[in-house]
Amino acid sequence: MSLTPPPGLPSSHNSAGARHRIIELDHVHRMARALTSDHQCQPAEGQSADGALIGNMQLQEVQPGLFMRLNRIRKRADLMIRSRIEPSLKIAVVWRGEPRVSFGPQHHALKPGRALCIALDEPTEFRLQSPKGAYEHSAILTLTPAWLTWHLGVSSASEVMPEARHLAHYHWQPSARLIERLEEFSRQRPGTLALRLGIESVALEVISECLADDSAQRRLQGTSEWQARLEDWISSGEVAYLSQAEIAARLGMSVRQLQRRYRDAYGQTMSRDLRRRQLLRAAHLLQDRNVTVEAAAEMAGYRSAANFATAFRRQFGMPPSQRPIVTA
Repeated sequence: MSLTPPPGLPSSHNSAGARHRIIELDHVHRMARALTSDHQCQPAEGQSADGALIGNMQLQEVQPGLFMRLNRIRKRADLMIRSRIEPSLKIAVVWRGEPRVSFGPQHHALKPGRALCIALDEPTEFRLQSPKGAYEHSAILTLTPAWLTWHLGVSSASEVMPEARHLAHYHWQPSARLIERLEEFSRQRPGTLALRLGIESVALEVISECLADDSAQRRLQGTSEWQARLEDWISSGEVAYLSQAEIAARLGMSVRQLQRRYRDAYGQTMSRDLRRRQLLRAAHLLQDRNVTVEAAAEMAGYRSAANFATAFRRQFGMPPSQRPIVTA
């Protein structure tokens, strides 16, 4: 059993009572090199790298080939992170913040209460955008092929997915108890054997909940497969980056067929209803004062903040700058 960081990696940067310490970017690079290559973490042009991250960040190899990274951080600069990730199964649980990540061509908006599991069967480009002022409290698990083979008897990450393909993914809902345990350990430095064993325990609990989650099966009982997949993309925010032609191609149908099925299923045209849903999601995002109108516009699929503001006012009767509370 391995309960120590990879060679050359510090066990933790901060203690339980030092949540506001500066995290140097060199520390982030050293941590990333354990699992990635070509890692870059740079502030936006004109912004300083000094003190760009503040909080607590730690990476543990809790078992040989099983890594868990705990982040309890705030960004003090606009950061762009890029790296090349080796084949693995990735599990991401977020309980504060909404980091936007990309695995190859796929975009995902991670958010509290909706965890992500994604299979990487080949080296994959990873990107993460972190706006200044954003919080990220999260746990990221990496299950390497060696760990998957030893513990689950599979040779690739996609073999544990509903669809056996590279970049196959699904979302699941972590339990309140699991979030509480992750929150507790994110505050602490694993300096004792008891704490290290606790971190191993919670990592295995994450995997257990993730692989046992049957939300996809429950969804499929009341709806068709294409609707379940589309609802998944809508909830994750991924649909904002897809054209109707791309959605139709992913679902294995023509655009006309998709539009007809959507109208029959939802009673509305696809373009109008998706626009409404994306504006509704943007309205919810704006309740976080750290999310700018420009960021909400981008996450809703609008390239122009002005066009977003016009559509937002038409939908809700007030501009996004007023950050209306929308309950539906």
